[in-house]
Amino acid sequence: MAEPSRLWAHEVAQGLLTLGLLVWLGAGAGPLHPATGMVAGIALFQIVILVVLRRSTWVLLQKVRLASAYVVGLALFSAPRLAVPALGLPTRDGLLLELDRALWGATPAVLLEPLARPWLTELMSACYFSYHLYFHGALAYALWQPLEKGRRLFEWMFTALPAGIAGYLLVPAVGPLKAMTESFAVPLTGGPITAWNDWVVRSGSAVYDVFPSLHVLMTCVLLEHDRREHPRRFRWMLPVAVGLVLSTVYLRYHYAIDLLAGFVWFLAVRLGWTWRARTRSELV
Repeated sequence: MAEPSRLWAHEVAQGLLTLGLLVWLGAGAGPLHPATGMVAGIALFQIVILVVLRRSTWVLLQKVRLASAYVVGLALFSAPRLAVPALGLPTRDGLLLELDRALWGATPAVLLEPLARPWLTELMSACYFSYHLYFHGALAYALWQPLEKGRRLFEWMFTALPAGIAGYLLVPAVGPLKAMTESFAVPLTGGPITAWNDWVVRSGSAVYDVFPSLHVLMTCVLLEHDRREHPRRFRWMLPVAVGLVLSTVYLRYHYAIDLLAGFVWFLAVRLGWTWRARTRSELV
């Protein structure tokens, strides 16, 4: 049996992002715009899940409810692809580049170009792709765990994810690879992992998915969770995560300020999560 009555934290976070984006698109692009319709569909799905499953005491149905957060998260992640052009929002790559130059003299994607080698590009591509394995593997494993144990990861991750997606909408940018093509003397070349990673990025990208870096934000969330709940997995993934973070700038996907923002976003979500846990324990 499960405790189904209250809303879970990630349902509130996802609902707020969906509602805010729906209002923004309705006012800025019009209620009949395809982007508005897409977000309205996401909202309808969230409502149906809550109406049908929220009060069920069957653990299996509560896990279906939990898994629906992944569906909503993917849909919201893809929303900027349509929403940014629909709202006529300008890209902010120039601003992010200037921030990198002010803090570090140049953006790391340019600074690291002399180090580029096919073998290193292949290694960095593997590190970058490890994010998808970590993200999806941890979620799949969590669904096999007892409901309360799995819910702790889902709530934590899918509360952080909407915060990151909000950054995509407020500071849309496409990254150095697309915005600074003329700044690179040669393209990055590698092997099959590089080709596969490039295909995944091109086909699954939200297009304006730079600030903050979700690779940093969500990896920090996963590591923090694993530090508490799965120490062995934490020890295995920590060195991989270092390569993962480096790969985001080596592969020219991110400005350094994106990585810093991802970590700041993580600290903010962690602070809110700690405050929530302390408040709930005091109420009990």
